[in-house]
Amino acid sequence: MKYKKYYTIIKTGTVLIALAFMASCTKKFEEINTPWNGSPSATLQQLYIASVGNLQLTYGDQGTMNGWWYPITQQGIVYTRSDYSYDGGPSSEWSNFYHNLSNYKSMMDIISANPDSAKYTNVKAMILVLKAYQVIKLSNFYGDIPYSLAGNAIYGKPVSLTPVYDKQQNIYLSSLNDLAWSVNNFLPNDATQFSFGSNDLVLLSNIPQWVKFANSLRLRIALTMYDKDPATATPQITDALGKPLLADYATDNIGLYPANIPNLDLGEREFGFGTETRLRMGTTMWQLMSNNNNLDGSGIFDPRCFIFFEPNNAGQWNPFPQNPPSGTIDGGDPYNKGIRDADWTNKNGNGNPPTVNKYANFNYYWGRDKNIPELFMTAAEVHFLKAEIYARGIAGTTADLAAAKAEYNAGITASVNFWAMQAINSTVWVVGKPGGLPSADNINSLLNNPMVLFNVGNPAAALQQIYAQEWIDLFRQPWEAWTLLKRTGGLTPMDANNASIYKQTYGSYQRVQYPGSELTYNYTNWFAQTKGADAINTKIWITK
Repeated sequence: MKYKKYYTIIKTGTVLIALAFMASCTKKFEEINTPWNGSPSATLQQLYIASVGNLQLTYGDQGTMNGWWYPITQQGIVYTRSDYSYDGGPSSEWSNFYHNLSNYKSMMDIISANPDSAKYTNVKAMILVLKAYQVIKLSNFYGDIPYSLAGNAIYGKPVSLTPVYDKQQNIYLSSLNDLAWSVNNFLPNDATQFSFGSNDLVLLSNIPQWVKFANSLRLRIALTMYDKDPATATPQITDALGKPLLADYATDNIGLYPANIPNLDLGEREFGFGTETRLRMGTTMWQLMSNNNNLDGSGIFDPRCFIFFEPNNAGQWNPFPQNPPSGTIDGGDPYNKGIRDADWTNKNGNGNPPTVNKYANFNYYWGRDKNIPELFMTAAEVHFLKAEIYARGIAGTTADLAAAKAEYNAGITASVNFWAMQAINSTVWVVGKPGGLPSADNINSLLNNPMVLFNVGNPAAALQQIYAQEWIDLFRQPWEAWTLLKRTGGLTPMDANNASIYKQTYGSYQRVQYPGSELTYNYTNWFAQTKGADAINTKIWITK
């Protein structure tokens, strides 16, 4: 992202780069470090743009997503174990968050020091929303992380170089409080408020949209922790349900959109697919999208199948076994743009025999199109969250399967339309591009398919249907699908065939090990947290 050139407050969370800020480092270095023109300090706007830059998925994220999050969540499968690092994505997320934590605190300091700080209420609320989004995402990978005392090295206090670890529960509570404050203090109609204008690269300073995002994120976080701390989550859920939420499939989907960010280059996405040429459609997703295993695709009833995936080299819809017996293998190069752009049907890439690429792939255009947004949260997800609340009768609501069905159907409709819209709006999508949004008859047919039709007579089955459709919609947010898997106690879709293979291969992954930088720069607190046993099979707090 071009805007990352504005970094001036850098990695100060748990890494000892803060030496640059220490008072002892004088000896005329202040003269050396003084820029030849302009201010030696970053402006509020520069810090904000840099912070948004640090929300972009990295090369590590994309490689880990395609090689690990998909098979762990069973939204996809790789035909051999990934060569890419399991912890590479989260490690880069770790660095980016602690970059940003200092940026967030610096922005708050700038606002507090301004005599007219009330003009920056909207900006303050925006900062708190982004911080909550980012820290919860990171904590859902690792569990407990440094937070309350992290990012303080900019103040030159030695204690801030080695921050203690905060409990995940406390991080959730702090984030909920920040989001509640933001929802209640955004000032959409106050013309005196300072505005970033188009330099708000997330929502272009659309404050009503910020309110919806903040409130919807609050609903997600509160529901995620509900089974662990219902007393805290309940009033947050109740309040959130009574305030604006994301609802419109066409306008209420939050993320990084290239149309809003000049010179945004999402080449990391292309890298992720090029790295994981072994990524395939698995049987778990296939079983939720097709009535049968006909290789010609005649059993496909969910239009998202044609957008998420594509047939194999022979034009067949042959899913790769989600839990493959030993010796199950594939090959080919279905995500190679140098080949596919010129000859879409050629998925071998290197002249291998026709037996190569026997299994259906992820749709080539997910790696090829750099203009598809990187999502934070969708309107469809919010519908599914509401459906779960009504189906369970939690947070002050009475179990109401009719209301749950209405939200469930709205979620599926929003999801199908949103994903079709991504293909329709794509500038590079050619083969299999939808001619328009699904018709009302198409949507109705999907909703009434026996595999989708909401089971109002069986609350437990209905709840699993809600989780299944939310899981499908999180197709390009598999880290969120992993959180859903953990917090529901494994109620997301799982292929029962050879389940022991999944358990042996991916089932032990409950969290990510802390980055090596923690052992180097924050060892005492790292050891106090892990007792030297930083195990991936240790369940984090939200896990049911």
